[in-house]
Amino acid sequence: MKTLFLPFLMILFAATNAFAQEKFEIHSRPSARTGSAQGNNEPLSTGFSGTGANIDVTYHRVNWTVDPNAGSNITGTITTFFKTIQPNVAVISFDLVKQSFQNSVTALYHGINCSVSFPSSGNTDVLTIQLPSVIPVTNTIDSVTISYSGVPIEDGLGGGFVRDSYPDEFGQVQNYITTLSESYEDKNWWPCKADMQDKVDSMDMHITVPWNGADTFWAAGVGVLTDSLITGDWRTYTYKTRYPIASYLVFISAAKFNRYYSSVEVNESNIPVYWYLLGGKQQPYYTAAIAAMEKINPVLQEFSKVVGEYPFKNEKHGFYDGLAGAAGMEHQTFSGMASNALTSLTTLNHELMHQWFGDNVTFATWNDLWLAEGFARYGEILAAELVPSLGYSPFTRRRGRKNAALSLLNTSAWIPDGNIANSGTIWNTSYGSAIYERGCMIVSMLRTMCGDEKFFAALRNYQTQLSGKAATTDTLKRFFNEQLGTDISEFFRDYVGGSGNAATATGGRGNPIYEIKWNSPAENNFLVGVKSQSRTAGSNVSYFNGPVTVRAVQYDPPADTTIVFFDWGNGNLAKAGNGIQAPVSNNLLNYNLSFTPDSLFYDDSARTMSTGSTVLDTTLKGFVWHGTSNSNWFDAANWAACCGVPPAGADVTIASINFPPVLNSSVSVNDITINTGKFIALGENTFTVSGAIKGNGGLAGSPGSNLSITGKAGTLRFVTGIYDDLAIGSLTLGANAAASIATNVFVGSVNVHPLAQLTVLTGVRLTTN
Repeated sequence: MKTLFLPFLMILFAATNAFAQEKFEIHSRPSARTGSAQGNNEPLSTGFSGTGANIDVTYHRVNWTVDPNAGSNITGTITTFFKTIQPNVAVISFDLVKQSFQNSVTALYHGINCSVSFPSSGNTDVLTIQLPSVIPVTNTIDSVTISYSGVPIEDGLGGGFVRDSYPDEFGQVQNYITTLSESYEDKNWWPCKADMQDKVDSMDMHITVPWNGADTFWAAGVGVLTDSLITGDWRTYTYKTRYPIASYLVFISAAKFNRYYSSVEVNESNIPVYWYLLGGKQQPYYTAAIAAMEKINPVLQEFSKVVGEYPFKNEKHGFYDGLAGAAGMEHQTFSGMASNALTSLTTLNHELMHQWFGDNVTFATWNDLWLAEGFARYGEILAAELVPSLGYSPFTRRRGRKNAALSLLNTSAWIPDGNIANSGTIWNTSYGSAIYERGCMIVSMLRTMCGDEKFFAALRNYQTQLSGKAATTDTLKRFFNEQLGTDISEFFRDYVGGSGNAATATGGRGNPIYEIKWNSPAENNFLVGVKSQSRTAGSNVSYFNGPVTVRAVQYDPPADTTIVFFDWGNGNLAKAGNGIQAPVSNNLLNYNLSFTPDSLFYDDSARTMSTGSTVLDTTLKGFVWHGTSNSNWFDAANWAACCGVPPAGADVTIASINFPPVLNSSVSVNDITINTGKFIALGENTFTVSGAIKGNGGLAGSPGSNLSITGKAGTLRFVTGIYDDLAIGSLTLGANAAASIATNVFVGSVNVHPLAQLTVLTGVRLTTN
């Protein structure tokens, strides 16, 4: 991979057809405003302030002039194109700080001056524009031009618009301008509709800075640099983006940058990569920063494989130096980095993951900010896992995140309405940590319960179907429900605590403390259940529904395996880790392993937001048939004393037999092991097997019996002679089921789904339907 230093006289990109002329675009797909929230029948917001309730913003053409050496002033002209979403629009409004711009702001509508005003009380930072004529019809495309000038206030996480400085290698002070608008500081420096559900579809930015030859300012912006025009002592840089963007992700920076270029290939697309570093520093600074940033290119390739193609591949990716107020900020296509964070691989990976989670798919309201920060924090772990050459441990990183999440006992990842009032109530409270740490562990638990195939498929669907739009927690839940085929609303309620706007959390505080019981009653056999679940003090959850992770270990010879199950409460457990199987009651799961465990450890891989311990319970024997009293399947006296009659979907073993089991009604199991010389008499009933049939024992059918296979059953063995050579009355194989018949028997009728597979030996007689 070759890195090029861009000299002062940079050759600009040739203008493509998309950028050949300055124009706004109304996308043929639905507007960015029609995000997932609307698809879920959730009301569209108008942003926290309520501005722009009657319009859908489609395009901004922006002209900004800044001079870092002259002070913190910004002069701007914003032409905003919009589509009316209500009839008879006479007034439109935008977010803009009154204190800074009330004496300078003007507006033009079709060349006519408009009356502009700010409220005198309440939220005063709302610019109201009275149009000179009413726009009568809904879906009318129109525009307004706002001009303003002033010194922006500095507040919030990063100040919004900041003039900063640094000493160069000769001790000379170098001034520069930078912006950071999360959460509400976009209005500090430009008039916008601050609503993540109404992203602007496209944007042209013309940034003018002083020009004085070789040692000059350079502007950084969103999207593609398409033009650079020198006029006297000023130079105007034109950036264009054709991807929907939320207002808080818009930025400018003006500094004496050294500029470096690289590229990365993703699915045969060559994506430009730019690094802008503050100029005039000593060479080791640039060497170290470039070495770190180059390591992120392979991560971009790997993220593109698992969570979806890099969402801004037609424009660029990169990092620029000089961010104030935070270590990093995920400005769309070009993340800002504090100078002291440029060599932090975790921070670089964090901001990269934000290009998917936060930028491409944005949270609909600040309540669901964890949808950006939780995934970005998990991206730090995932990057080290996918690209080991980064050199840091994903386990160590995950363990640190788990410990941090568990320390935030009284704060949910979801933020209630009272704490999204301003940046301070988000970032200067425990929510400013919980969105990262608890959010990260929620993502980890989703991956743990789903397994990689289903987890990443859900994320790719989320990114593809919601590209350029906004989401809530309920939106994300929908994608996982669809992938799992199971409703995990209880998990989101208990561990996240809310979705969208609401006053209080329904869960999300505290964590469960488990005691897990287990036993290995026979060689390679493992039983596990929940002995107890308690909750940490102050939790607002009565019982946590979610994944439990344990590791079974054999010491000699060494062997181990991680086991994941989903605790639905009330003794209902389901095998998980590759999707979530149907729950089984009676609080017991049975696993057949390749070794016999000696010990069991609770979540020692730090994958869940819970703590726990394990206890060996030698009374656990599983659902084992002994038939000591009679042949009644449903008589608990015939089963191992620990566990009673197996519930539907349980794993069952037919062991020693005084009386063989005889079904007097239909029964369903998951895996069933029938020991040598043992059998089950099905009677005139349906016996459904969703897992495997193991052991060398058999099934005894009748003309009215039905064996229904819904999984990978393996070899079917039958006991015949009662009805001559009839094995069973009917055999049914569902979709994707598989089985084989290895003995010379007669099957009354066979129903095989087109996607099922039935293998039979020569001599087996079937009547097919």
